[in-house]
Amino acid sequence: MPASSPVKRILAPLRRGARALARFVADPAYRGMLLLALRRPRNRFQPYSAARPDRYPTIFGAARARLGDGPALRLLSFGCATGEEVATLRRYFPRAFIKGIDINPQSIAVCRAALGGDPHLAFAVAGSTAQEADASYDAIFCMAVLRHGDLARSRPPRCDHLIRFADFERTVADFARCLKPGGLLALRHSNFRFKDTAAAASFETVLNVHRYTDTPQYDPANRRLPDMAHESALFGKRR
Repeated sequence: MPASSPVKRILAPLRRGARALARFVADPAYRGMLLLALRRPRNRFQPYSAARPDRYPTIFGAARARLGDGPALRLLSFGCATGEEVATLRRYFPRAFIKGIDINPQSIAVCRAALGGDPHLAFAVAGSTAQEADASYDAIFCMAVLRHGDLARSRPPRCDHLIRFADFERTVADFARCLKPGGLLALRHSNFRFKDTAAAASFETVLNVHRYTDTPQYDPANRRLPDMAHESALFGKRR
């Protein structure tokens, strides 16, 4: 039968649909992602989840070198997905208190099931840090969260049909509120630059890293910027 036969053209989407249905039933994080897309909660940026362990060793290592480790340290993983980043941070900071928050309730359920035995870990469903106290964290990690995956595919000249700089600025301004003086903010694979925000005036750059062009960046007017070879990924809040 020729590859372009009507039967194959009909069967192909049916097979894709069957695979998607099977994953929806078996994978709670994937199911939560789809349900979240239908609800469109406030402050949702990245609609896709691609978490994996120890994805940012250079950034995590630099944070450990600067902060050290101890039971008084408080770390926040913003957009923690199914807990891979929290588990990785635990290896870099064995004695710290670490909290993971995510906008997806299904992802947080997976975190609690996998990592709930550690009394110095906590998880919460949240799309912002609005419920966190002032100056309560030594570091906030926000990795591949403040972005939209569809921008990587089409690289449009504007991004405000999917995400907006104003929402990014509001989010990182609240990160700044939650950080202690001398605390660290880690941002990676964002569609916007931290240096374009008002909050950046209170920070200094600690670490620059190679930037991948599959994450286009946009200016405060939501217009695409030229690709750059490097980006700032770790910032220290001035004392």
